[in-house]
Amino acid sequence: MKANKLFVALTALVLMACNKQPEVIVPQKADFKGTVTVEYKGEPYDNENIEVKFTPSEDGKTASLTIYKIRFVPQMPVTIDVTIPNIELTATTTEITLKCDEVIPLAMGGEYPRYKVTNLKGVIDHGTLDFSLNFGDFPTSFTGRQLLK
Repeated sequence: MKANKLFVALTALVLMACNKQPEVIVPQKADFKGTVTVEYKGEPYDNENIEVKFTPSEDGKTASLTIYKIRFVPQMPVTIDVTIPNIELTATTTEITLKCDEVIPLAMGGEYPRYKVTNLKGVIDHGTLDFSLNFGDFPTSFTGRQLLK
């Protein structure tokens, strides 16, 4: 009788070991290309073919987003690169969520407090990056696909 119970227990352990759980996604550095839309004077202003670099920290708990060659309003005479640091990451088996309540972005060699980032929310899912935030008073969003290298 004890041999039967031992056999059943060992069989259950073997079956549980074979039933692997899906692994949580590990955030990886990636480049995306898509459209940044800025709400300007109540109208959407689209910046197409904008590249965004996603750079996670070594521990995968935070990341930065760098938006390259962006013009936030039509009258802006030049394009700039903007980095948003300290974005919190939450990884699941299917996606990575991005969240940041408030942070000072980096642009033109330093902090740019005039356009403080607030309410950043986003997701990376199956090669697509979508996020929205406010740059100061300007609601801004990005949607793009991962560039394959």
